[in-house]
Amino acid sequence: MLFTYIIGIIFGFPIGAKLTADFCSKGYIDKNHREILSALANHFSLPFIITYALSEQLGICSHYSIYLVSLYLPSAIGMIAMLSINKNRSLTQKIPAQGFKLNMQIVDAGIMKGFETLIKLCGYIVLFSIVSRIPQTIAQKADCSMPLSADIIGAFFETTNGIGIVCGLCIPRTLSIVLCIALLSFGGVSCMVQTKSIFRDTGFRLYRYILLKAAMSILSCLLCIILFRILI
Repeated sequence: MLFTYIIGIIFGFPIGAKLTADFCSKGYIDKNHREILSALANHFSLPFIITYALSEQLGICSHYSIYLVSLYLPSAIGMIAMLSINKNRSLTQKIPAQGFKLNMQIVDAGIMKGFETLIKLCGYIVLFSIVSRIPQTIAQKADCSMPLSADIIGAFFETTNGIGIVCGLCIPRTLSIVLCIALLSFGGVSCMVQTKSIFRDTGFRLYRYILLKAAMSILSCLLCIILFRILI
């Protein structure tokens, strides 16, 4: 579990969910923990957060630790709790070690499976990038008196575009930062649909995943506000 969490943070979404799904299918991880572990391990990568979200979009050039702690501390606490609960449990299924064997059919199948997953995820990103603009378009055509709310709703569909939308709003800078932290922690609807796609036909309970991500998003926002007031 710890390996999945660390790799998920380093390489970014959706590696955490993919590793969880693979390890569950092989019996290394209890299937009852897949929603929890996926929620804890599914993060955007450190380079994406620092270079794109913080530096490029928000224009933050220092105090990165405040925002990284806000994003990762809730999931780190959850990971520690999971490890503590399961430290005395052994695997119910013992899988014997196997020697290395190079089989080109397996390699070919792995490559094709990787391309299939990549194309599918890119398709979801494009789809939800379009969907994220729909609330704003509807508000403009309907001459809505709350276009700001429509923009924020649209931002939560796809995080990459959502951060750009939030940073372009005429709102206080502190609020922009908190909303971006919420987006990065929550992951957006696009990430949730992609995660469900990775766990297709396995009985994955998406509502549990959404509740956990929402709870971590709220905690991240509160941490960001507290640390921002204390340290800056």
